[in-house]
Amino acid sequence: MHARLLDLLVCPVCLPEEHPLQLQDHRHSGDDITSGTLVCPDCGAAYAITDGLADLVPPEKAVPTAQARYDTGRLSASYLWSHYADLWEDREATDAYTRWLEMAGDWEGPGLDAGCAVGRFTFEMAAKSGFAVGVDLSRPFVTLARRIARKKEMAFTAPRQGHLTTRFEFSLPARLQQGIAEFVRADVARLPFRAESFGFVASLNVVDKLPRPMLHLVEARRVCARKATVLLADPFSWSENVARPEDWLGGTAESGDSAAVVATMLGAGPGWEADIAGSAWWTIRDHVNRYERIRSEVIVAHRSAE
Repeated sequence: MHARLLDLLVCPVCLPEEHPLQLQDHRHSGDDITSGTLVCPDCGAAYAITDGLADLVPPEKAVPTAQARYDTGRLSASYLWSHYADLWEDREATDAYTRWLEMAGDWEGPGLDAGCAVGRFTFEMAAKSGFAVGVDLSRPFVTLARRIARKKEMAFTAPRQGHLTTRFEFSLPARLQQGIAEFVRADVARLPFRAESFGFVASLNVVDKLPRPMLHLVEARRVCARKATVLLADPFSWSENVARPEDWLGGTAESGDSAAVVATMLGAGPGWEADIAGSAWWTIRDHVNRYERIRSEVIVAHRSAE
């Protein structure tokens, strides 16, 4: 865990009260804290740093069944392909991550990729602003993302057909090696960061996978600086297996279109405004003959410093 994160961290158990975490019994290599424990002085909750990865998920947090599937090796391969396939110019790849970055415009200060999966957009943000943090509830995802950040390359196998596999490998181009990209395990509905920490918060294809998506929107705005941008992209593929319809953000006869509902929520309150910015197609690979092409609608919200 990069030492720069220490000034931003608060105990997620104690939210909405913000109690800075204290580092104990740690080891480090340069600016990288390789092991140790982050302790809340108020409630006593302890969070481990192991092999440089900080686990900031509240100790009592159970991973919902619908989200636990993201801890499988097959899905890790699918997401690695989805995030990085354009780097080796795979003909099925899309330009979603660069398009989302263009839609975000310019911002000042560090960035937060809330629900980062295997990290591509975090690298895009770090290259643009100098420092970005990716968080995800999936330990395999953030472990892979941090490995890419340290080694600047990755090789992995993905299903080809039946028991056959295909090997893919890539290196981060020079532009994605700029800045500092750090990754931690955390819950996007209880972000372990103090208020007003980030100049840009991204939420890509996350809200329809959460049991309480509104909590994520509240947290995304809480950690925004006085002048900040939020970019939310999602296909709004609501499922009753994930969340109750009354907890969806739109998608029902009573609530209406999800993009409009989210834009209204993100734009509510003094200093905030939000608009539907368009959409972007992205693709995820299951095997050589099966790809899923998905369109995510994009909402961009700005918080004024005034």
